[in-house]
Amino acid sequence: MDETPSRTERKRAQIMDAATSAFLEHGYKGTSMDLVAAAARVSKQTVYKHFADKEQLFQAILLAAMEPTVQRLTSAAPVTGGDDLAADLLAVTRNLVQAIMRPEVLRLRRLLIGESARFPLFGGAYYDQSFSGGLAALAKQLSVLAEGGGLRLPDPLVAAEHLAGMALWVPMNRAMFTGSDQPLSADELDHYCGAAVRDFLAAYAAAA
Repeated sequence: MDETPSRTERKRAQIMDAATSAFLEHGYKGTSMDLVAAAARVSKQTVYKHFADKEQLFQAILLAAMEPTVQRLTSAAPVTGGDDLAADLLAVTRNLVQAIMRPEVLRLRRLLIGESARFPLFGGAYYDQSFSGGLAALAKQLSVLAEGGGLRLPDPLVAAEHLAGMALWVPMNRAMFTGSDQPLSADELDHYCGAAVRDFLAAYAAAA
């Protein structure tokens, strides 16, 4: 079966790529359909053929942005509850942090936060699908690890919230407040992952 994108699909992707760059640079209010058309190197009529208005285009970009993050969290190599619980937890935590701290995710997160008052439904959808979806995926992974007997998890989702919060609180806030797409080095992110796992085990490790 031929899965090569059609000309229509390629054109739509071309418009969305250009619009994403425009929204990130100029914000929602500062981006016009004329600007998107010029950036995509297509006619304004072509843009409207794919998207009825700027709001629909913005929504399509946000929905598309949710998929890679959740997919990365849910399609990661399955944890098996091996002999080294700390190493398994560190791998899971690193995957979470790497998925969330990607530059494209940070930029779109800032844009959505800035427009959340204008588009509360979009913000709610992103929260439900991307944020909550990621936590649900993490909770499932922790539950698998708990099957080995090394963890006690009265509420896996709350445990996932704690682990994610410890690993991402400082990196995410630094990214949001400084506007930097790479606010921390890989070593610094790894430091927060390791500290989060250490403290998580202090709270959730099963009694010997």
